[in-house]
Amino acid sequence: MICPHCSVGISIQKINHVNLINIEGNNFVPTNGAQVSGAFCSECNGLIVFLTTGTFKYYQPEDYEPGEWFLQIVHEEKIIFPANKVQRTVPSEVPRHYVADFLEACSVMDLSPKASAAISRRLLQQILRDEYSITKHNLNNQIEDFIGLPGVPSYLTDSVDAIRNIGNFAAHPLKSSKSGEIMDVETGEAEWILEVLEALFDYTFVQPKRLEERRNQLNSKLRELGKPEMK
Repeated sequence: MICPHCSVGISIQKINHVNLINIEGNNFVPTNGAQVSGAFCSECNGLIVFLTTGTFKYYQPEDYEPGEWFLQIVHEEKIIFPANKVQRTVPSEVPRHYVADFLEACSVMDLSPKASAAISRRLLQQILRDEYSITKHNLNNQIEDFIGLPGVPSYLTDSVDAIRNIGNFAAHPLKSSKSGEIMDVETGEAEWILEVLEALFDYTFVQPKRLEERRNQLNSKLRELGKPEMK
């Protein structure tokens, strides 16, 4: 995982967990509950606290010693401390005004996926308009024009197109016509738009800039050799 404090990739073992079980009477059948557990980052020593919800099963030893509840099936796990820590980084080649909106969408992801998706949809529209001159007001139509552009790799057009399907634009047309407004999201929708924006950043800003830098380096060597420069 990526440490939410220092953004370094780490491998940790959770420790010091506490189970919160919804027990009705003495009926020790599998039941829903939650587990709070913590660990320290091996790099920065920052505390990370997890909340895991799931189904718990009661285990009773044969010698009638006190039993214990065990987490049997995990339903969901998330970091609850530190709160609102961005776990994504943006390459320096991406313009700062795009970065600000992207990081804001990341920062509210856990608190409100609906708000995160609204910011991300608005950012996607802005990039399609300003970087690709797609001026249609409807996000659905903007995506249609983008996937029809020549030269754009299929992995990117397919990913952008999937935003409409995951977001179920057909059933929720307001997501297309009023992309910046907060409204219900499908499971995984907010995360997917962030991932697509990262791919769009790479294709639109990072790759062209790095190719330009390599071309300038090659032209410098060609000039030293008295050869014609690349165009």
